Amino acid sequence: MVKRRKEDPIVAVLEFEGKTSEDPEVVTWLAEHKAQNGGKIRLGQGSKGVRVAFSKEADMALWKARSQQAAKSKKSQAG
Repeated sequence: MVKRRKEDPIVAVLEFEGKTSEDPEVVTWLAEHKAQNGGKIRLGQGSKGVRVAFSKEADMALWKARSQQAAKSKKSQAG
């Protein structure tokens, strides 16, 4: 008998340039994500940084907004 694993379909993928899966910011986002809604996400190494695959469109939108907010705060601190 062959056991099958149910896999959620991948809806969207984001790649965060210059970050790795061990990056403290990514680890924090992942922990917050699991605590809030536990949606399925997968991490992998992309060509320019960590690649995050989402099973829900809303999760992808949340991560995208979070990364843009982080980028804005870094620019304001540098300037």
